Amino acid sequence: GIGSPHGDDRVGWEIANAIQSRINGEAASVRLLRTPDELLDWMEDTQELVICDACQGAGEIGSVHQWEWPCAVLESISWSGTHNLSLLAVLALAHQLGRLPASVRIWGVEVQQVQPDQSMSNTVITGAKNAADSICKTLCFRLNETEKQHA
Repeated sequence: GIGSPHGDDRVGWEIANAIQSRINGEAASVRLLRTPDELLDWMEDTQELVICDACQGAGEIGSVHQWEWPCAVLESISWSGTHNLSLLAVLALAHQLGRLPASVRIWGVEVQQVQPDQSMSNTVITGAKNAADSICKTLCFRLNETEKQHA
């Protein structure tokens, strides 16, 4: 999860923490990042990358969205925070370097308040819970399918 301690921008961290509390640590590695460029430090040996971040311009506050990289729609979304290198630029760079996993899914929750000294809004907290629920269901389904293939 990508985030910061500023208001609704915590949503990526909240989603990641909720997922971490529900999954077996051996099945997935969950990280809390401050900036998208931190993804480059550990994505190389990853087969599937799930990114959680705050977004703006995708829908109503608290709404949950999912995209598979690459996707043209992502260009019209504003990603939260003041990152030196945007999430989309980091993914493009990872692709050019041959370090991008085969599957990249981006989950965003629409946010509003990302100023310092603010807490997350109740609507975004609900969105984070809904996103974590959806991600866990998706990952559980994939794990079950993998187990069936190996049986």
